[in-house]
Amino acid sequence: MTTQAYYNLPRLAGALCIAWSALAGCGDESGDTTAGAGGGAASSTSGAGGEGGDATTASTSGTGGSNEGGSNEGGSNEGGSNEGGSNEGGSNEGGSNEGGSGSGDATVRFIGRFDTTDPAGPRFGWPGSAIVTRFSGTGIRARFNDESPLNDGPNYFEVVIDGESQGALEVSGPDKVYTVAENLPDGEHDLLLHRRTEGLVGWSQFLEFIPEEGEQLLPVAPAPDRRIEVIGDSISAGYGVDGPDETCPFTSATENNFLTYGPIAARQLGADATIIAWSGRGAYRNYADEAVPTMPELYGRTLPDEAQPAWDFSSWVPQVVVINLGTNDFSVDKDGKGVNPGEPFREAYAGLVETVRTNYPDALIFCTVGPMLSDGYPEGTMALSTVRSYITQVVEDRTEDGDDKVRYLEFPEHDGTNGRGCDWHPSAKTQQLMGQQLAEAISAELGW
Repeated sequence: MTTQAYYNLPRLAGALCIAWSALAGCGDESGDTTAGAGGGAASSTSGAGGEGGDATTASTSGTGGSNEGGSNEGGSNEGGSNEGGSNEGGSNEGGSNEGGSGSGDATVRFIGRFDTTDPAGPRFGWPGSAIVTRFSGTGIRARFNDESPLNDGPNYFEVVIDGESQGALEVSGPDKVYTVAENLPDGEHDLLLHRRTEGLVGWSQFLEFIPEEGEQLLPVAPAPDRRIEVIGDSISAGYGVDGPDETCPFTSATENNFLTYGPIAARQLGADATIIAWSGRGAYRNYADEAVPTMPELYGRTLPDEAQPAWDFSSWVPQVVVINLGTNDFSVDKDGKGVNPGEPFREAYAGLVETVRTNYPDALIFCTVGPMLSDGYPEGTMALSTVRSYITQVVEDRTEDGDDKVRYLEFPEHDGTNGRGCDWHPSAKTQQLMGQQLAEAISAELGW
């Protein structure tokens, strides 16, 4: 039986709660063929085409924000993740995120962090991780392993063909072949698969692309020279972007990293982006004091829910790094009371900036605030003013110490004018405005 695997995702609502070396060939369909047949012309739920035009230059990004306006922080239930231990130590053999760099005869290119230690195919879990290929014919299929926990729903990928979004590909379960596109005009086509969902939904493993009989994969375009890294929480991951309003809970179906500010800015600027984001995580403490690694601990991982292999920072060096953290640090505790962590937050944030600078000596670093922070929630914390004060102090301290490539950027507090996503998260419109603001800030600094 064939099921529809990509389609226009429904808008979901529900009760508020706390919730995330390819084998590039034409192998035969060994394994389960219960995959979908999506219409090649299906319209995107996002309504966003492949901004920037070329589907071979994917973008990814993510930094979540969490609590806001009295909501429970989405995504802090890390269901099924293996969080034991920090990202430090061990081997850096996790592999490069440029898998096939797009140069020479490479027919597949990877954007993001991919663990290439399994010869069967690379595993990945960060939101915005993307796979690029080019093919001839009227359609193409793909084979995946996927370990998405049942309680969080399946993983979803944005399907972008020839620069136009075609909807979502649903991926779940071991070794299945999925119809990615069919009934296209006969000819050559660019394909981008952009992972919408974050690490708490489980990892995916890409096994191969399967062109139509008699057709083939073609060399992809080279990777762009421009590179952006985003470090954040649910705001950057895309929590609830496709939700109808603030009343819906977390579901993987309403998470959409493709429509977050990082990928939007990257597409506008013609850049690749890597998104290192997990809902509910902070620089010093997590939402509701959840006893799992904070973002500084996760930052060095190739796979978000596995401490090893560690990421090789020399394998992909961005010119721009965007940090969007603090919302969860100034969220509620397990009893629902607001927390102001004070100076330890500033110290942890400053430590993360120092780590980024060590990894990327020449990168322009944007320390950002918003849009979910406010002085009205949690009560008594003055969260927005306090986070603003601490982060501007970090930027000023680094500048005084001679680091002239650190900037402060504040996204406007979202007040519902442009709608809200699930659990009070930014809507697609708010994310779009944030992406435009970030793109303009980068362009002003670097001339992109």
